[in-house]
Amino acid sequence: MIDFQNIKLSSALKYTLQSMPRGKQYKNTIINSCNMTSYHVTVDAESNCILCACDGWLPIPVGKVSDFNSLEEVWNSPIAKLLQEDIDQKKFTWCAVEQCGVLSQDIKKSQYRININVDDSCNLACPSCRRELRMINSGPDYDKKVKDVDQILNWLENFSSPITISLGGSGDALASSILRKLIKEYVPKSNQKFIITTNGLLIKKIIAESKILPNISLLSISVDAASAEVYEQVRRPGKWEILLENLHWVADSKLPVCLNFVVQKTNFKEIPAFAELCNQLKFTGNLQPLNDWGTWNRKPVLNPDVYTIANGTYLDHDIANPTHPEHSEFLTVIRNAYKENTNLKISSYFDKFNKFNQPEAQ
Repeated sequence: MIDFQNIKLSSALKYTLQSMPRGKQYKNTIINSCNMTSYHVTVDAESNCILCACDGWLPIPVGKVSDFNSLEEVWNSPIAKLLQEDIDQKKFTWCAVEQCGVLSQDIKKSQYRININVDDSCNLACPSCRRELRMINSGPDYDKKVKDVDQILNWLENFSSPITISLGGSGDALASSILRKLIKEYVPKSNQKFIITTNGLLIKKIIAESKILPNISLLSISVDAASAEVYEQVRRPGKWEILLENLHWVADSKLPVCLNFVVQKTNFKEIPAFAELCNQLKFTGNLQPLNDWGTWNRKPVLNPDVYTIANGTYLDHDIANPTHPEHSEFLTVIRNAYKENTNLKISSYFDKFNKFNQPEAQ
């Protein structure tokens, strides 16, 4: 096992590390392999450099943005080498193996990627993510994040290999004043492609005049609903009609789009309608599990706060949990939707209930 005794984790990373089962707790032998730690880096809202597509899947930082002068230094840092060795040996000690997909298949990357999640500002306060709106527009934290983005841009300007640049994840990239300079003014190289993760409400306003528009390879839009009634519960304070206006603009632009749907108690019955929405707009759909980011209390407590009394606990909403009273109905809905819609992708997390991601026998 890797000795990370001297690595100081923030309270947020400690919570994330404990909230998902890790490879060191997995009892069976993991036969698949992964090379993501040599190709991917996620920069989180605390300026941590994390070598995975999702900071929650491998929440062990190899350093801060300010520690490195180049992307090459990130992937060749001492802690990076230790993590790469652990995964090469198929230990996956700190990996969230039930979420990341390695239990289902090899994860082999040949393209470099950086996820720039330095700003968790967002124009929504979805109950599954946060309790209140959060926007950083000034002050010391704002200044530091702007400096981090400038350093990352320096990395990109001096990186010669093809790379995918992903914006957003912990917040909404298009709502971020910290990322606004990158989105509006950065002129990418021909071998630099962009993936933008967004709630979609500002696409028409921000993307239409962006200099990175020709290099966008995917818009990943979080929707989580298929009606105004449900959308305005799970995507507060978003408005369904504004989302639809932006989705139709994107459809007309012919940009590649994936609509994301985080499955939970409030919305799972809308999965068929969500699949139909994807079909109508000719978008891919993606069903994802509900992760525990600490917004809800995980389970009932003796003296719940006002928010918990009004909104319930994580276990109340986690419809994918086999102990949830509506879990069986959820399985029927998701299996039927998958059978009937070829453009609907299912997270490998759900493979424990049905082998969605396994090739069919010939």
